[in-house]
Amino acid sequence: MDSLRYEILGPLRLHHAQGQPLRASKPRQLLATLLLHPNRFVSTDLIADALWEGSPPRSATANIRTYVRALRGVLQEAGLPTPIDTSASGYSIEVGVDELDASLFESLLAEAGHLRAVGDGRQAMALFTRAYNLWRGQPLADLNIASAWEGSIARLDAQYRSLVDTLLDLRLEYGDATGAAVLLSGRLTEDPYDEQLWARLIDALVDAGRSGEARTAYQKATRTLAEDLGVEPGPELQAAGARAERGPGRARPAVLQAVPPPEEPQPGPMAERVGPRQVPSQLPLDLADFSGRNDELIRLRDLICGRDPVRPPIAVISGPPGTGKTALAVRLGHLVREFFPDGQIYLDMRGATQPRDPASALHDLLRSLDIPDSAVPADPDRRSAALRSELASRRVLIVLDDVGAASQVVPLMPGTGASALVVTSRSRLTDLAGADVIALDTLDHEEASELLRRVAGKDRIDSDSRAADEILTACGNLPLAIRIAASRLAQRPDLTPAELARRLQDETQRLDELSIGELAVRTSADLSYDSLRAEDARLYRLIGHLAVGDFSGRSLEALAAPAATRRSLDRLIEANLVQVSSVDQGGRPRYRVHDLLRLHATEIGDPGERAMAVADLTTVLEAFLDRCRWATQALPFEYFGVLESQPLKPDPLAMSASEAVTWFDEERNSFIPAIRAAAHNGLHEHAWRIAAAWAPYLDMRAGFDDWLESHRIGLASARACGDLRGQAIMLRCIGQCALYRDDWPVAERSLTDALALFDQVGDQIGYGVASVGFGTFLRERATLDQAFDRYETAMTAFIEAGDANGEAVARSAIASVCLRRDDTGTAGRHLAQAFLLGVRLGDPHREAKVRRRIAELREQQGRHDQAVRQLRAALQIFLGIGDDHCAAYTRTELGKALVSLGEDAAARKALLDAIEAGHRLGDRSVEAQAAFQLGQSHQQAGHLDSARRYLSRAARVWQLVGADEQAAEARRQLADLTPGLAAG
Repeated sequence: MDSLRYEILGPLRLHHAQGQPLRASKPRQLLATLLLHPNRFVSTDLIADALWEGSPPRSATANIRTYVRALRGVLQEAGLPTPIDTSASGYSIEVGVDELDASLFESLLAEAGHLRAVGDGRQAMALFTRAYNLWRGQPLADLNIASAWEGSIARLDAQYRSLVDTLLDLRLEYGDATGAAVLLSGRLTEDPYDEQLWARLIDALVDAGRSGEARTAYQKATRTLAEDLGVEPGPELQAAGARAERGPGRARPAVLQAVPPPEEPQPGPMAERVGPRQVPSQLPLDLADFSGRNDELIRLRDLICGRDPVRPPIAVISGPPGTGKTALAVRLGHLVREFFPDGQIYLDMRGATQPRDPASALHDLLRSLDIPDSAVPADPDRRSAALRSELASRRVLIVLDDVGAASQVVPLMPGTGASALVVTSRSRLTDLAGADVIALDTLDHEEASELLRRVAGKDRIDSDSRAADEILTACGNLPLAIRIAASRLAQRPDLTPAELARRLQDETQRLDELSIGELAVRTSADLSYDSLRAEDARLYRLIGHLAVGDFSGRSLEALAAPAATRRSLDRLIEANLVQVSSVDQGGRPRYRVHDLLRLHATEIGDPGERAMAVADLTTVLEAFLDRCRWATQALPFEYFGVLESQPLKPDPLAMSASEAVTWFDEERNSFIPAIRAAAHNGLHEHAWRIAAAWAPYLDMRAGFDDWLESHRIGLASARACGDLRGQAIMLRCIGQCALYRDDWPVAERSLTDALALFDQVGDQIGYGVASVGFGTFLRERATLDQAFDRYETAMTAFIEAGDANGEAVARSAIASVCLRRDDTGTAGRHLAQAFLLGVRLGDPHREAKVRRRIAELREQQGRHDQAVRQLRAALQIFLGIGDDHCAAYTRTELGKALVSLGEDAAARKALLDAIEAGHRLGDRSVEAQAAFQLGQSHQQAGHLDSARRYLSRAARVWQLVGADEQAAEARRQLADLTPGLAAG
């Protein structure tokens, strides 16, 4: 189940590697709606019903789009794919069967049903159990259940009830009485007055040898029936109660029956025993405030209690420092004591400090099994054989805590029989043959909150839930960290949750705060670090500085040979200090480090080692920046923007245009973490330079969210290092992105500041680029004269600097103002010169952009066929180089031109594609303009319902971006189609 990303069978869970959880209610409702219909488009109307229960606001469509954008942002921040697709019919989330618990649940039910039908009941039971373990309660129990969900939830609920009944029959059939009791207890929480269920529970407990619990269950049943219903138990329940009083009356079912201990002492394989056999009971004290891990406990119980006794089960509980491996093993041991009547043995193997010699451990195990010291063989191999002989005829649970390597475990493993071995280890122990590994991670939010409340005190935590959430965030939901923080609150009445949360915000002091008595996150992490080789420790320290977010393995290869880096990374994964967070579309893994381990890695080592880590980070970021600049230079167009002016080193691996785009696509998720890491470690120049270097790719791919986030970090870094030109570049890009998103206040403010800074540092080309952006702001705000002046200023600057690309852009921009003034003659002259410049540059991208403007000129001249030819040529170029944004604009213009030619079907196809692209990219101007054109097309064809729908959409979107004139025009046309509707 490690591949699960989304869970809806219970409270909604989003498995993320880092970042903030999804807490806003409406995006959670939206995600739940999509997950209930995976891989299918869900209509906007159904989504609106789920979000607003049949009373959506007028801005529902715009709001849904905002929620989709927020949801994509959370997924991207978490290092997960963003598989939410958009079409004219609605939205869809693409998830694999193994990524959504409900899909996996239904798949397992189908496979298990087939196995049962063909007579393979044991394997069917295993798959049914896997499905049962996925169910955490009522689907989406933490959300307001929308009426639009009721059909899907009812189907899942019916499948679950049928599953429980089937699994109950199978567990009883194959002798898992305790497992059957677990199922029956769960059913009784839902149906507490079902006497038949009570009787079956009592019988199951008796069969499991738990007569005391069976009697307690009978008493609870009679009390529930009497107090709630005023009735006495019926004959069937009374008979079950009588059986509970008598105790087991028949042999245990064969599947769980181990060789029982003899009633009288018998000679053992090594010596005559005198007196009764001593049964060890060595488990440490179970934590009274143990919380969470219910899924893991069920899996472990089923693993060590439900196997064929000829193959002893071996369970390895593995996880990063502080995840509660020992606490889980101890809780498990106490829960299953009755399955192991011949004793429970606990050994601390001290794997992280002074690994215990297996021969010594064998001696202690044999002595715990009541073997006289004189009878314990001296030879380690003979000791191991003697242990296997003893365990073959007993049911003993052995817990080996803190194992350092598989070599500590192998001599201690039983060979046959019904004994079980539970191992905890900081390492994954992948080389331990025959073991089942349960990998622990941090707690989910609900489990973490419960642990905090139970240790600190419910009243203290519930009194300040915001501070509690901040504490959990600082702790990264790590059980050890939460326990320490909660213990401090419990023992210090003067320390409020708000004050502790404030202290934990300081990363330089966080590990100091997470220490109390002998408990400390730092100490736990030290134990894992101390076991590393020198080269692995060096990589760990580097990753601590780099992993402000997730990261790719390729980003580390600048430090050492790829094979050596890969081996060290593999060993860090084996040690649970690094984890795989996701796998990209190319099949390459991305990695993450828990935030507290990241802080530990940045402080560990002597001053020289810490300085080396920063130097290593600088090397990695330098290599990444160089690769990015080489890729930018290879992109299939001339970027209109401002890049850094430092000379570019020769590229040892020269990339083609397609290779450059592929590299950016593959490394896209690496950029923001790299920029964050640079800023976080004071490498501010690297931060803003990396942000600037990938702006051309973001412009081509319309990556607005990434663009804004990376450049805001870059702007702060440019200010931190006092680089005025860097600040100007960041501000210009932020302003350009705001123009694309119709965020006029941000566009105006950012471009104004960029102009001032470019002017201050004397960057003529930068000033011209920012002038074009500011002119576009003025043009879109209908101040044409000022826009014209700005464009002319920019053109003059580009001509003086000899920048032909900039001149072509400025002339095309001037032509756009001329066309709005109906000055087609001046527009045509500028466009002819701009097109010639693009051809001379050999830049098809610039040529395609000028073709779009020429098409606008031809439209105004009434030469629609020529406009269509220009737009189709431009669209082919944009699609060929992967420029989704320009392609969306071009499709809108092509649709309008095709309508003028009477090619209605082709026009509607182009406009629908433009609406979808504008919506997906977050460019509301494209979406609104395409919707308006499509509404007009349907109106002309007499399709009035469709016309109203698209004109209404255009009006809403234009209103959202403050385009009042366009919105008013759309409402006027809508009013003409809808008598009585006001156009105001």
